[in-house]
Amino acid sequence: MQHRAPRPHARAIHALWDELADFPASRSDAGLEHLMRSLCRWLRADNAFWVGAVRMTDGDAAKHDPQHGWRGRAVRPLRPGPAIDARLRQALREQDTAPPLTLCALTARAGAFRVHRMHDGFIDLAAFRRTGHYRRFYEAPGVTDRLWAAAPIGRDAESWLVFDRIRKARPFSAGDAALAASALGGIKWFHRQLLLSHGLPLTRDPLPPAQRRVLLQLLGGRTEKHIAEELGLTAGTTHQYTVALYRKFAVKGRAELAALWLGG
Repeated sequence: MQHRAPRPHARAIHALWDELADFPASRSDAGLEHLMRSLCRWLRADNAFWVGAVRMTDGDAAKHDPQHGWRGRAVRPLRPGPAIDARLRQALREQDTAPPLTLCALTARAGAFRVHRMHDGFIDLAAFRRTGHYRRFYEAPGVTDRLWAAAPIGRDAESWLVFDRIRKARPFSAGDAALAASALGGIKWFHRQLLLSHGLPLTRDPLPPAQRRVLLQLLGGRTEKHIAEELGLTAGTTHQYTVALYRKFAVKGRAELAALWLGG
């Protein structure tokens, strides 16, 4: 007999928040992995991924956009792999050409923290199952249910956590949604740090991988010389990346950069 993981109580959720606070800004990816692993265990989900979303258009342009001006700009899966990574990249590309019913519904409610389940009336599920998106991104990989948690960070950015059950008959319950809301609704500071670590929402495009690696090293307090040695870069290239990062984040130096992560 398979034993289910015990459902966490408030103290376990608070302990998780304390654990996240112990991850420095330079290890935001590790903190995100810890968060997703913990929630997957509690929700009995098989995989998860994070999306950094940005409002790209507003006003009349957004009114005529199926995703209401919003686009996912950065994505990090819990369990990456060639097939999963390829599907996520394809899903990001299709936002402009064939946005799925799920994202249209999720972005229609932007601006408030929310949790939705695929089977709770969130979308017209029968219509969704007839779409090519459902066949490619749900039926083919065996995703039988999905749960979304969306946390707004200011007016123009949101942090989305997405959890999948794969080849399981039992869908996510109302209790699962309540658990996700309790665990993810009280860590706005962490959602904000995740977005900042990708350059969002200060820029609409996420940081290139090389610049992001330098950013995380800077947040770890390393000198440009040590960063160059650690990442195998020349001193000149490292300095160019550092200056470009300061410009993108509109700061004058390392102290002001760090202050962004402290809520400055």
